[in-house]
Amino acid sequence: MTFKKTELIFACVFAAIVALLPGGCATGKSAEQSEPAKAQAPAVAPLQTGYSEIYVSEIETTPALKQDYEGAIAECRSSLISSLLSKSKYKKVEPAKGETVKGRTSLLVKLRINDMRIASSTARMWGGVFAGNSFMNIHMTLVDAGTKSVVREEDFNSTNSAWAAAWNLGASDRSMPVDMGKIMADYIEKAVPAK
Repeated sequence: MTFKKTELIFACVFAAIVALLPGGCATGKSAEQSEPAKAQAPAVAPLQTGYSEIYVSEIETTPALKQDYEGAIAECRSSLISSLLSKSKYKKVEPAKGETVKGRTSLLVKLRINDMRIASSTARMWGGVFAGNSFMNIHMTLVDAGTKSVVREEDFNSTNSAWAAAWNLGASDRSMPVDMGKIMADYIEKAVPAK
């Protein structure tokens, strides 16, 4: 008889716990809990001078990053150029080659990767979320090629979620250089008026 009594008490306690457990997961909001104001991206102030030609120089970085991520660095620059070309806003957008921009009234885009890490496909496959986040930190300098004066400097940073990258098998890791090129192209389109 005591076994039945213990079983009944255990069943009642278990039922009470199960009944109370979802109560802690309530998602309703009280009147005092309001949504914080959504942060808006700052508006990009356009430059005073317009340019019809844009030249993108080689991306500068440390020798170690250049050795480890040579393909990703080239993809980033290529993506920036192709994104600017697809917008058809400027007469000419191309890679800067040595003397190409010397003395011209055009805009030179100089990029420097200060730091980056892209988890490899193998690391993402075997380590999943433990392979860590991928990130890129790029400093952009816009230079008037005719006067050699700096007209704007901006930093671009991007980090992906290790959990999301593990979920999509590293697709967000592999697309980061291309995505950063597109982000910088969008910025240039907003900041640099066409002549």
